[in-house]
Amino acid sequence: MRVIVLLCLILVPSAFTLAEAPPNSQPFHVKGGDFKLPVGWHFGEVAGVVRRENGHFVVFHRGSHSLLEFDGKRRFVREIGAGLFENPHGLRIDHKGNIWTTDTATHLVLKFAPDGEVAMVLGKRGAASEGWFDRDYNLVLFDQPQDVAVDRNGFIYVVDKGNSRIVKLDKNGLLVTTWGGQGEAPGEFNFPHSIVIDSEGQLYIADRENRRVQIFDSKGKYLTQWSGIGYPYVLFLKGDALWMTDARAEEVRQYDLSGDLKMRYQGQPGRGQKQFGFVHGIYVDDDGLWVSHILNWSINRLLPADTLPAPVM
Repeated sequence: MRVIVLLCLILVPSAFTLAEAPPNSQPFHVKGGDFKLPVGWHFGEVAGVVRRENGHFVVFHRGSHSLLEFDGKRRFVREIGAGLFENPHGLRIDHKGNIWTTDTATHLVLKFAPDGEVAMVLGKRGAASEGWFDRDYNLVLFDQPQDVAVDRNGFIYVVDKGNSRIVKLDKNGLLVTTWGGQGEAPGEFNFPHSIVIDSEGQLYIADRENRRVQIFDSKGKYLTQWSGIGYPYVLFLKGDALWMTDARAEEVRQYDLSGDLKMRYQGQPGRGQKQFGFVHGIYVDDDGLWVSHILNWSINRLLPADTLPAPVM
C-alpha cells in the first residue's frame, strides 16, 4: 500500500514534540473529552464512544454505570441498561437509531431501542459456546463477542472472537450462517476484533493478531485483505474513509477503501489526560475524531491543523 501525503495537524502542550513524532506521522491538536458526569461518577476503561442522529453521545465503559448518554455539549442525560454489563466492549448505532453493545464477560449482544429499552438479546448470559444444536435445540451462542454490525437489510453480524468466526443472523436474531476458523489463511481469523459495512454491503473485519483487515461479501465470501497494517483494534467507516485504532502503536489511521493509507495520528503514550493509553474506540464526525482509551479511562477529541478548536454545539 502506498502512503499518501498526510494532512498537517497542530501540536499543543501535553502531546509529543515534533522531534518525537514517528515516521510518516504529523503532530496533532488534542483536546479533552470534557464529558460532565453526575457527582461521584467516573468513567472506567472506555471501550467505545458514538453519536446519535440528534448529536447526543453514547459512551460504553467498564465502570459502575456502563452505558451513558450525553447531550451535544457533553452534559449527562441518562444511564441505559443499568446492571446489565460486566466487561463492555463493542458499541454501535444502526441506521434506525438502535444502540448495540457486546460484552465479553456475559457473552451477550444487546440491542437497545432509541428509548433505551432492551429490544433484543443475542446469546445466553454467562454461556460461552458455539451454540446448542443437539436434542432439537437451534440456539446460537457466542464466546467473547467483540463487535456487531447491522446492514441495511437488517441482517446482524457478530464478531465472535472466542470461536474465531463471524456469525450472521436475520432481523429476528436467528442464525443464517457462520464463517471463519482459527488460522492465518484467507477467511480464517486470529482474534477478530471489529467490523464495519460499506455502502456496497461489503464487510471489513479487523483480524487483529494476523495484523490485517479482511474483506467479505454479505454471504461470507472472502474478497481480499489489507496486510501489514499494524494491529487493527476498532474500525469506523465514514463515507469512503475507513478509520482504525491501533492500541499497540497508540495510533489512529485513515485508509481509503482500496487499503491505501491516507493519514495517521500518533499520540504520546502515557497516563496524562491528553496522552494515549491503549487507544481503542473511535468515532469521526465534523467536530473531530473522538477516541477512547482503556488504560486512561478517558475520551479525547483530535482536531486537524486547519480546524480551530471550537466548542461542540
